[in-house]
Amino acid sequence: MLTGQLLVDTDGLTLTDVRCRAGHPSWSDPEPVMDFGVVLVRSGLFRRRVDGAESVVDPVAGYLQWPGGEQRIAHPRGGDRCTSIRVSRALMEPMVDQWLPPPRRGELALRIDADVDLRHRDLVARARHGADSHELFERAIGMVGQALSDLSSGDIPMGFPAAQRRRLLVDEVRQAIHLDPDLSLSQLARRVGLSPFHLSRIFKQACGLTISAYRARLRVRRALERFDEGERDLARLAIDVGFSDQAHLTRVMRAETGATPGHLRTLLARLTQSD
Repeated sequence: MLTGQLLVDTDGLTLTDVRCRAGHPSWSDPEPVMDFGVVLVRSGLFRRRVDGAESVVDPVAGYLQWPGGEQRIAHPRGGDRCTSIRVSRALMEPMVDQWLPPPRRGELALRIDADVDLRHRDLVARARHGADSHELFERAIGMVGQALSDLSSGDIPMGFPAAQRRRLLVDEVRQAIHLDPDLSLSQLARRVGLSPFHLSRIFKQACGLTISAYRARLRVRRALERFDEGERDLARLAIDVGFSDQAHLTRVMRAETGATPGHLRTLLARLTQSD
């Protein structure tokens, strides 16, 4: 079941908290893409097909949405929770003109680093607690602009068959890591029929980080989502999300975000509320 809570609606920009509680692994019925916007995931994973091109969307990779296409969604491992930032054509086109030349426009994956992820979660927190609409607009439009500016200039358009094939292989690996975070590089490589070296190389080209860094980033994002849900016990959290102990959680989270788990737990506690 898909539900959405509108958090911001001002000056041609809307911010909606979207939750799919019981995703289905098969493809949904097609639906038209009507709006410009950016979708950022806080938890879970889903597959998205737009005009025949498929991608995996998770807390490390959101997407830029461009109107005019037709999309289908599938959930291979349950539901998800994401934030949809829809932007009017008048607001979106100048930003796209600045950062994306015409040959690179379309449905593009956004690499979500720690800074964008924390700004995203902080934006949702502020919106839930009734922050000033002008402040929320400025924060949201700044975050969309940053996500656009961070698009890798080295990405190959989805239309090239070789690039499409590489992306599908990398997406398959990302799904496998979500299902079993402890799979080794050799196990992942066998799954997609590549050597560990080749898989490691194309994964970094596609995602901008190594498989081990991707795995660690996912664990950090899962920990942040648990903070959103009100988790207080850092030792239990560390084990639950795949770290060896609390000290390991602290080292990785500090390296990823620049802040300790305790600090982030306090920062994100304001998101906690009953649904």
